[in-house]
Amino acid sequence: MSRLRSLALPALAVFVLLAGCGGGVNEQFLGESQARIDMLRAKGVPDDEVSSARVHLHQTREHFTKGNKSLAKRAADSLRVHLEKAEKFYDERILTLGPVIEAAKSASLKAKEDLSGYQAKRIDSTLAVIDSFRKADRPLQANNIAQELVAALPSLREDEQKGVAIRRQLPGEWVFTDKVESVEIPARDAAVTRKSFLFRPDGTIYLVESRRGQSGPYLKEDWEFRSWGTYGLKGDTIMLSINRFAAVRQMFQRIHMRDGRPVWVPEPGPTYDSLITDGSQDRFITFADLKDDFRRAR
Repeated sequence: MSRLRSLALPALAVFVLLAGCGGGVNEQFLGESQARIDMLRAKGVPDDEVSSARVHLHQTREHFTKGNKSLAKRAADSLRVHLEKAEKFYDERILTLGPVIEAAKSASLKAKEDLSGYQAKRIDSTLAVIDSFRKADRPLQANNIAQELVAALPSLREDEQKGVAIRRQLPGEWVFTDKVESVEIPARDAAVTRKSFLFRPDGTIYLVESRRGQSGPYLKEDWEFRSWGTYGLKGDTIMLSINRFAAVRQMFQRIHMRDGRPVWVPEPGPTYDSLITDGSQDRFITFADLKDDFRRAR
């Protein structure tokens, strides 16, 4: 019978399984076998280790339902063997995982000493997930994530080096301008879009984005939005975290037909100034795109 140490079942379940070992197959035996498989999978035992037990459980259930006792018993015997094998894999594997996970955590914390920003946050958030899995008695998942983190350390170091180089070049105002070009819109009326991104040395940002003019055959726009927040570097990508957003101006005009004639009708939008706490205004831009699309104003 299976060694039920880490995956110990209630006394009643053990009794039912022992009865099953005598040849009997019943609904509770099937239910308890399914529970053992579910527990193994929940604890992170790979599918390869439990797939055979799942197949034999299916066969046992099929034969039992059809009343074929001899075939049900034969499938149940195979089911017990493969369940025992999967539980043995779990029991032996977890004995070695504690030191392995701790070694991975130590290597990650050591690497974090040379990291900052999003690279350091990645390590902190991943270590929190590892500890959460260990607390939930799911050491296999904890180890899988720990090893993935260790494997990611070289790329995190590379991202840190990219960020350090970019951080020196970033502070200042970067401006983007663009003008609508269309044969349907007179050049003098064409909408002009302007964006100003001010990156301060202290890690804060101030964004001003506006558009004014005719942007389509039936639409004129005149709006301005302002944003405040912080920025960080994730490799060569600039992450913008917005904590305040203001609609300074929202004036639109659309063409409506009145008495058979097109008329520009104002459709003003609301103005507001809001604190942002849900990340809905967060965005990102690569440093390469910033240099390509924006010009350095100061």
